[in-house]
Amino acid sequence: MASKTVAPTVVPRRTRVVSSQETVAAGADQAPVRSRGRSRSDTSRTAILHAALKLLEIGSVQQLSIEAIAREAGVGKATIYRWWPSKASVVIDAFVQYHVVHTPMPRDVSPSEALRRHLQMLIEQYSGRSGRLVAQILAEGQGDPEVLRELRERFFYGRRELVREIVEQARKAGEFRTDISTDAMMDLMYGPIYFRLLMAHLPLDRQFAEEHNQAVFTLLSAEKNSPAVKPRKRA
Repeated sequence: MASKTVAPTVVPRRTRVVSSQETVAAGADQAPVRSRGRSRSDTSRTAILHAALKLLEIGSVQQLSIEAIAREAGVGKATIYRWWPSKASVVIDAFVQYHVVHTPMPRDVSPSEALRRHLQMLIEQYSGRSGRLVAQILAEGQGDPEVLRELRERFFYGRRELVREIVEQARKAGEFRTDISTDAMMDLMYGPIYFRLLMAHLPLDRQFAEEHNQAVFTLLSAEKNSPAVKPRKRA
């Protein structure tokens, strides 16, 4: 039977993460707007994100402009600024919308197997469009801290909490060792992927995915969690 998956929720700028799968929007307790207006807004928002992705197929993040996105989406610049404060925030949300549906976290397998499958899908995605886009976002962020802040708030924190939840489940189930912190485990899983993505010295291919998962899960396995042998003191 095919695995059921749950993709992480895209967290809008004015939301806070409640859990890995739930968000509470700011002002959610206010009176709802008319359904017709909400539908038009959703349509415009989707058109803007699709326009950004389409333009990024032929150009870079640096070359992209709010004017170009508005023209491609058939909306005014004011419509874009209603939801996003900058070009970078539009690009990040476009990346998130495209990326998370292709890198879900399986839910009907063991925690360690779910992480294996997730990382394999991530490597596959980062070898193509998603990888090129997030690499450009990270590059932009080196000269503009605001871009990195946007990426952390709109993507990184939510995704990391989802992974943290699964890692903690693996530790409780006795699949992962307990002498390494959850944060260190997550960095071990993702660090080599991002290093290869940004340096581009070797491909993000199937061989790498297999070798990476084998190395990481061997290291994190509870079966390897035996007390370290202290070196003998010299006489």
